Amino acid sequence: MDLKNTGCDVAYDHIGIPTIHPSEGEVYHPDICAHILRVKTDALRIEKIRFDADAPFPDDVKTRTHVAFRVDSLSEAIFGNQIVMPPTEFKPGIRFAFVDIEGVLIEFFEID
Repeated sequence: MDLKNTGCDVAYDHIGIPTIHPSEGEVYHPDICAHILRVKTDALRIEKIRFDADAPFPDDVKTRTHVAFRVDSLSEAIFGNQIVMPPTEFKPGIRFAFVDIEGVLIEFFEID
């Protein structure tokens, strides 16, 4: 996938690593039914994510590590890719989607 010629701005945001084990310091986010711990790695922004069993995400999202990028056009970023989770509004003004690119799970999100 090549976004550099689309005019779509892309910026690294985080790596998300699913886990089934509770971690000291994790914070519960009821809007996504998940506990998140930001691993103390300074600018690397690594998150351990422990989803509730009934979290509204496909199993691929709940079980596979992903890399997340902020984009200025979610529709351009996901165009032509294998959709794992279609565009979803997380909170007002924040939309995200998950795609699989050559076996790598990628999250793209945009903020209005």
